[in-house]
Amino acid sequence: MDWRIDDRSSPLSFGTYGSGERGGRRWTRLDWILIAILTLVSALASFHDLGNRSAPQTFWKPGASGEGFVVDFGEAKAVDRLNLYEGPGATGKSKIEYSIDGTNWQTYAEVEHKVNRAFTWKSEDKHAEARYMRYTAVATGFRLYEAAFFSKGSDEPIRIADIKPAGTQSGSAEGSADLAFDEQSEAPYRPDYRNSMYFDEIYHGRTAYEFIEKMEPYENTHPPLGKVILSLGVEWFGMTPYGWRFMAAVGGTAMVPVFYWAARGLFKRTRYAFIGTLLLLFEGFHLVHSRMANVDIFGVTFTIVMFYAMYRYGETKWRGGGFGKGFGYLALSGVFFGCAAAVKWNYLYGGAGLAILFFLSLYRHVREAKRDREPGAAKKAILTVLACVVLFGAVPVGIYAASYIPYLKATKAEDSYKDLWQYQKNMYHYHKGVKEKHPYSSKWYTWPIMQRPVWYYGGKDLAKGDAQSIAAIGNPLIWWGGLLAMLASWVLGFLRRDRVVLTLGVMYLSFYVPWMVAPRSITFLYHYFPMVPLLILSIVWMLRHLEERWRYGREFTWLTVAAAGVLLVWFYPVLTGMTISREWMNIGIRWLPSWGF
Repeated sequence: MDWRIDDRSSPLSFGTYGSGERGGRRWTRLDWILIAILTLVSALASFHDLGNRSAPQTFWKPGASGEGFVVDFGEAKAVDRLNLYEGPGATGKSKIEYSIDGTNWQTYAEVEHKVNRAFTWKSEDKHAEARYMRYTAVATGFRLYEAAFFSKGSDEPIRIADIKPAGTQSGSAEGSADLAFDEQSEAPYRPDYRNSMYFDEIYHGRTAYEFIEKMEPYENTHPPLGKVILSLGVEWFGMTPYGWRFMAAVGGTAMVPVFYWAARGLFKRTRYAFIGTLLLLFEGFHLVHSRMANVDIFGVTFTIVMFYAMYRYGETKWRGGGFGKGFGYLALSGVFFGCAAAVKWNYLYGGAGLAILFFLSLYRHVREAKRDREPGAAKKAILTVLACVVLFGAVPVGIYAASYIPYLKATKAEDSYKDLWQYQKNMYHYHKGVKEKHPYSSKWYTWPIMQRPVWYYGGKDLAKGDAQSIAAIGNPLIWWGGLLAMLASWVLGFLRRDRVVLTLGVMYLSFYVPWMVAPRSITFLYHYFPMVPLLILSIVWMLRHLEERWRYGREFTWLTVAAAGVLLVWFYPVLTGMTISREWMNIGIRWLPSWGF
C-alpha cells in the first residue's frame, strides 16, 4: 500500500484521496451476495425464538376500592399457583381469598401492583384447597388482562365454571371480570421472557403501546423516536412479545447492511467489509439488543450512517462536480444525526465528533483548492458552512421536534409544541437527579474492560441446577482486542496521517469523553454501545495493516474471526436466554467475579 502523502508537515492534512478511490468503493456482484447472506443470518439470529406471537389483549380495570369478583371452579380443586398478567397503569393493590363453601374465606395472596410489571406475568405460589376464589381491588389503578389458577404439575389452568361480580360495583370500571378469564390459552404456567416484558421493555415497549392507544405515556425520560419505531411492530403484530420486539429485530438486522456499507467504503475492499460485518454478527451487544424492545439498537445504527456520511464528505473532491455531491453526504449525516438524537440524548455527543471532522475536511478542501488554483474556494467554504447551519441545526431540530407528535397526541394534558422546551428541562433534571443505586450500574472507566455487564433477565421456577439469563455482555475478543487495536491504530494511523483512523478515533472520543463529566451519576455498560462498531472497524484496520506487512497476516485474520465466532457460541446462552446448567454458567461463562448473572 502506498503511504505517501502530501503536506506531511501539517497535522491537519491526513492522507490523500488516492487514484482508485471511486473504483474501490464500487460494489461488485460478490458484495451483494455476501450482504444478502450476512443479513439473512442476522435476521435468523434476531427473530429466532423472539417471543410469543399471542398474548392477552382484553382487560378488566376496577373503578373503585372494594370492587371484585368470585370465581367458581364447580368443585373443590387444589390451587398451587395464581398467575396475573397486568397492563399499563399497574398501580394499586389487590386481595385474593379462597373458600370451600363460599362463606368462610382465607387470604391466598395480597398483591401490590407496580409499574415494573406491565405486560408481565406475575406468579403467586401457595397451596390451597378451594372451590371459590375471590378477587378484590383494595386500591385501584391497575389493569388485569388475565388471571389463571394452576394445580401443581399441570400446565393447563384450572377450568372455571362461573364468574360472578362481588363487592362494590362502581359503574366506572373498564371491561368486566369475564375479560380477565377469556384468554386462558394464553396463560403460561411458568412466566419467562417469551411471554413477558423484561428490563427496560417495561418502559420502551409499553410506551410504544401507549402511543398507539393514545394513553398518557409513562416513560418520558428519553426522546420519543425509538418508541415510535417500536410501535410499528405493535401495530402489525399486536401487543405481544413478538410485536413489541419486532422492530428491534428489524433494527438489528438493518445494522448489518449499514455496517457493511460503511466498512466497504472505509476500506474499499470486499474482503475487509466482509470481515468487519462477520465480527458485528459475532458481537454479543448487537445480538442482545436486536432481541429486546429497546431503543439503543436504532440509535447506534443511525450513528454509523452519520459518521460514515461525514467521512465520505471529507473524501469527496470539490472539483468535477464533487462540491455539490458533498452536500448530499452532509445532508445524510445531518438527517441521521437528528434521528439519533431523537432516540436518546447520549447520541448527541457524536455531534462534537461530526463538527471536528467537518472542519478538518473543510480545511483540507480549501487548502487543496488553493493548491490547485481553483477559483471561488472562499465562496464555497462560506456556502458550505451556511448549509451546515441548516443541515446540522434546523434539520435535526425539525426531526427531533417531529418525533414528539405521537407523544403530544397521547398526553391527556393540552400540551403543544410550546411545551417542548419544558419537556427537555424535565428530561435533563431527571437524568441529573438519578441517584438511586442499581446493582448492575457501572462507571465509565470500567466499560472498555466490560467489568460489569447488565443482567437484563434471570429465569425463575427452573429445575434444580438450571440457570437462565439474558445479559448485556459483549464478545470479549472484540471488546478487549478492539480496545488494543484502537489504541495501536491511533499511533500507527497518526504517523501515516490515515483518515479512517482519524474518523474512528474522533468519533470514539466524542461518544466516550462526555460520560466522564456527565451529570448523571448512575450509568450502565449499554451506554458504551455506540463505541462498539468503532472497535470492530479498528480491529479491521489493524488486521489489514498486519496483512500488508506480515507473512502470516491473513492466517492471523481468519484466526481472529474464528475465535470471535467461537466466543459467540460460548456466550450464546446468556445472550438469548437459553436454559443451561448453573454449574456451567458459573464455571464456563462467568469469567470475572463481577459478572453477575
